[in-house]
Amino acid sequence: MRKTMNSIGWKYGLMAIVYIILNYGISILLRAVAPDFVEKNSVILTYAMIIFTVDIVCFPLVLLLTSKMPKVEIEKKRLGFGKFLLCVLVMYGLILIGAVVGSGIHLFLTLPFNNEESSKMAEILMNSNSFLRILIVGIVAPIFEELIFRKVLIDHVAPKGELVAILASGIMFGLFHGNFQQCFFAGLIGCLFAYIYLKTGRVIYTIFLHMILNTITSGITIELIKWVYRVIEKVGIDTDAVSSGMADYSVSQIEALYLPSLALLGWVLFLIIFMLSGLVTFIVLACMKKIKITRKEEDPSFKEQAASLVTAPCMWIFYVAVAFLFVLEYLPPIIDYFIN
Repeated sequence: MRKTMNSIGWKYGLMAIVYIILNYGISILLRAVAPDFVEKNSVILTYAMIIFTVDIVCFPLVLLLTSKMPKVEIEKKRLGFGKFLLCVLVMYGLILIGAVVGSGIHLFLTLPFNNEESSKMAEILMNSNSFLRILIVGIVAPIFEELIFRKVLIDHVAPKGELVAILASGIMFGLFHGNFQQCFFAGLIGCLFAYIYLKTGRVIYTIFLHMILNTITSGITIELIKWVYRVIEKVGIDTDAVSSGMADYSVSQIEALYLPSLALLGWVLFLIIFMLSGLVTFIVLACMKKIKITRKEEDPSFKEQAASLVTAPCMWIFYVAVAFLFVLEYLPPIIDYFIN
């Protein structure tokens, strides 16, 4: 097991290092050579970087590095439509847990230090073309992320046990996001996706689940928020006055904001209720022991499987590499805050 996890550790660690070098190296180079071009085309460049670094470079790199590793062919089983919907419900329940924990830590590390970078991706999503956003974030990204962190990783780790495959897939997927806002819920749903793939042998199910999540976020949620902001801009509401509590609304402004605000509020309430239902469903399924992680006689114990994630030295190549993503996300604004 240690040999397998060491092999996975340095290979995915190298992938993370290449990703960081390309992502930040190209960004720094472009800002130095053509700052005006970067400023005007930040949305397109961000999406281009996602496709180039993850899809064009990292995925083929992982395939090449793991090509000689032994792997297992997981038995193919069908997941009925009802069970698939149940998986969607449970997915949102796990997102609720991870989002609450992750957002709390994220806000603690960003709000006091005026971290403008922390809202950059949200700003890009808000300012991007709807079709392009849904295509890249909602459809293309889930395909390659699932292939990297489910199909390739699990096929090579599963021979050592289901638990280690689930934990490795979820934890590594969560950490690769490089920020606390996403890493906790990404880690939890990564474990769920790993479990589904192990039980069905079909990565297409996890790809569809991932697409549903990203498409709903990048599509419906973002579009409703953009609708509210478009109306605010159209009717001339002073957002600075609103944030300071000194806004003075006219009747026409209130009427114009009524429908988009009600739609956004209704959608948010629906998501909260759906997430709570998913969380309750997950707890019930766990208590009824419907979620079973099996262990073959020849597999190491669950304790040994879990421990291998930290006792295999080369796994720390990956952990240290992704730690840089967190450092680059949170440390510069904190240092800048105290210097100023």
